[in-house]
Amino acid sequence: MNTTMSSLSPVRQTAIISAIAALLSVMLTAAAYLLFFGMDNRFWPAINMSLMIPWVITIPLGFYMSKQRFHLVCLTNRLKETQTKLRTANKVLEQRVNVDGMTGLLSRDSFLSQLDQLRAAEASSVLMIVDVDHFKNINDNFGHPIGDQALMLLGKIFRKTLRRNDLVGRIGGEEFGIFLPATSAPEGQIIGEIIRHEIENTIFEPYQNMRHVITVSIGVTDIVPCQQRAAMLGNADTALFTAKRRGRNQVVLFEPGMRAKPRPVHDNVQDYRPALPHSNFR
Repeated sequence: MNTTMSSLSPVRQTAIISAIAALLSVMLTAAAYLLFFGMDNRFWPAINMSLMIPWVITIPLGFYMSKQRFHLVCLTNRLKETQTKLRTANKVLEQRVNVDGMTGLLSRDSFLSQLDQLRAAEASSVLMIVDVDHFKNINDNFGHPIGDQALMLLGKIFRKTLRRNDLVGRIGGEEFGIFLPATSAPEGQIIGEIIRHEIENTIFEPYQNMRHVITVSIGVTDIVPCQQRAAMLGNADTALFTAKRRGRNQVVLFEPGMRAKPRPVHDNVQDYRPALPHSNFR
C-alpha cells in the first residue's frame, strides 16, 4: 500500500486521501445521526455537509503539501549536485596529492607509502633510484620549460618500459624511484640497463633540429625482508652515488662496503633532514 501510494503523483494522492476521508466522514456522520436523532428531514443535509467538509480541508492541504514536496525535491536535487561536485573535488585533490602533476607519475609521498605496503608482501624485490645526469645544464642552457619537457619525456619512457605492476614515482626534482616486485637483484640490474639504454636513445629536441642526448645514472639494490625504509633508500642512493662517481650514464648494483655518499655540511646541524639529499656529482 505504501509503495503504491508513494509511486503516485501528489495530486492523485490528495484526491485518493480526500475521497477516503469523505467516505469515512459520511459513514460516521450517518451512523451517529441515526443513532442519536433517527431518520428525519435534516438527515440528508447533514450527510451532504459531512461529504463537503473533508474536501474543503484536504484539497488546500494537499496543494500545500504538494508545494512543500516540490521544494523538498528541489532541495534534494541541489544536495545531490553539491555531493557530486564535492566528490569530484575530492578526487581532484586526491590526485594532486598522489600524482606528480608534471610527469603523471606517483608523487614522492605516494610512492614511499605504496612502497612500504607492497614490499612487505614480496619475498624478493628491487628498488632503484634514477637521476638525470647534468640536469642543471638543461635548465641553464635551454630554460626550465625545456627541462620540464625532459622530465615529462622520462615519465613516458618509464610507463612504456616498465611492467604494469611495477611502481614508479618522482621523488625529487630530477630523481625517480622505481620498485620492481618479484625481481632479483641481477634482474633489476638488467632492467636498469634497459631503462638507461631506452632513455639515452630516445630523441629529445629542445628546439627544432637540435638534439640533446639525455642520460641517467641508476642505483639498484635488492630489498631485504623487514629492512627499514631508510636503510633501503640509503643503499640505493649509495649505488647511485657510485654510478655518478664512476662517470655517470651507468647502472650500479649496491654491494656491501660501497662508499656512502658524503653527508652535506650545514651551518646548523639540527636543520639537516636526511631525505635523499642531492650530491654535487649529479
